[in-house]
Amino acid sequence: MVNNGAVERCKEQRKITWRGWHKWAGLLFSIFIILFSISGIILNHRQIFSGCEVSRWWLPKAYHINNWNQSIVKGTIAYGDNLLMWGQAGIWKTDSTFSVWNDFNDGITEGIDNRKITNIVICGDGTMFCSGLFEAYIYNIESNRWNTVELPGNDERISDVALRGSDTVVVITRSSLYEAVAPDYHFVEHQLEKPQGYVNQTTLFKTFWMLHSGELFGIIGRLVVDAMGIALIVLCLTGIIFFVLRFTIGRTKSKEKKHKQAGWMKSQLKWHNRLGAGLIVLTLILSVTGMCLRPPFMIPLVMTHHSPIPGSTMASNNVFHDKLRAIRWDGNLQKWLLSTSEGFYYVDSNLNNAQTEAIAPDKEPQVSPMGLNVFIPDGENWLVGSFSGLFKWNPSTGKVIDWFTNEPYNKTSGIPFGGHAVTGYSKDLRETGGQPVVFEYGGNPTIGGTKPFEVEMPEVLKNQPMSLWNFALELHVGRCYEPFLGSVVSVLFVFLSGLLLTLVLISGYIVYRKGKKYKSNK
Repeated sequence: MVNNGAVERCKEQRKITWRGWHKWAGLLFSIFIILFSISGIILNHRQIFSGCEVSRWWLPKAYHINNWNQSIVKGTIAYGDNLLMWGQAGIWKTDSTFSVWNDFNDGITEGIDNRKITNIVICGDGTMFCSGLFEAYIYNIESNRWNTVELPGNDERISDVALRGSDTVVVITRSSLYEAVAPDYHFVEHQLEKPQGYVNQTTLFKTFWMLHSGELFGIIGRLVVDAMGIALIVLCLTGIIFFVLRFTIGRTKSKEKKHKQAGWMKSQLKWHNRLGAGLIVLTLILSVTGMCLRPPFMIPLVMTHHSPIPGSTMASNNVFHDKLRAIRWDGNLQKWLLSTSEGFYYVDSNLNNAQTEAIAPDKEPQVSPMGLNVFIPDGENWLVGSFSGLFKWNPSTGKVIDWFTNEPYNKTSGIPFGGHAVTGYSKDLRETGGQPVVFEYGGNPTIGGTKPFEVEMPEVLKNQPMSLWNFALELHVGRCYEPFLGSVVSVLFVFLSGLLLTLVLISGYIVYRKGKKYKSNK
């Protein structure tokens, strides 16, 4: 015989359990939800916040600039009797001993994010170009400052600048190529044709990434995701206010104050419930897609490919949309070498009607998902460096040699991140015995890969700030918590946070629906 009283008590205990999960998990996790939301909005609008900076001295020691770390050096180039050094902190005029340093960023848009330089080229007539994150620049010798290059119709980030011969400059954005020839240097846009046999596919990881940011549906999608971030902030604040009022109302002796607090509490609960229930599907999508972008779900998503979603920004007529990363002219092959997010390609010299040909994955070096940092000729080879290491690559033969070990490298057995996170390379420094200096993300640069490079960094470089966007990224992915949580927990921080946020949202919705059902049956 069924005991109706026991059933009701069981239901009541279940309801209290869901309410308890929602209340305590939500309260304890609310500060992180707010940080996720604020940092996510900043990440969604990088150019808007590109002028904002954060002092590194407020951050954990791992983010301080010391011993040539943090991608401070990407490359050098001879400039008269001096050198120009470029990297994550802009362009600096120095000498061949790295002993004198002068700022060479005049004319480049203010803000450390705008001064992330990927390359500098100097034409035969002395005209100099550089590529920043959002603009390409040409140096005006008369005014001693950089001027912005006009790229017709471009609204994308800049990826690279390269030189063919002594008079042809190519700037690439994330999707297109722009070519200019001396002496006018008037840039003309080119879009690459679809390679023969090319199948346009993308990874499930990128689809989840673009869905999480809203970029999958353009600016409207990003604004919707921004609104979800604001909604989560409001949910956290109204929940906290409701909890505080419920705690203090019983300790208030004045009936007038009690009545006023009861009204506030009812108002906060109403907004909390309506917003949470009305946006439950969208907030759950945001939570689930976010937790899938970090380990452990990230790996299977990266390995899964599919056709672009019709109607989304991924379904572009340009098969190289948002895929171009770096380009160099190969004088031996008389072709362009193009690095993309999908691998390397050959591109014919005539960009107006260029044919592209994919290079087989087993005949190219490993490149980290973070992109190329070193891409320079070395006789018949190319030096290709990224967070996956540094390699000598012969495109003609497909032979790849690990630069540090001088042994053949098999890409198929490689991993995205190698033992040497290479960020820069220079052969222009004196007193190195003709050997190059290799710079790594964690510091400790070496001469020839073995001998320590012991030149002291100048204070002016050590004091360079971090961009607000990069700081928001470190918050959003949990890396900045590593000194407090440890490396394992920080890697899983986003995944665990996504699970907890999903639990808070679902438990809140269950409590809300049970409350509505109870009122309707009353």
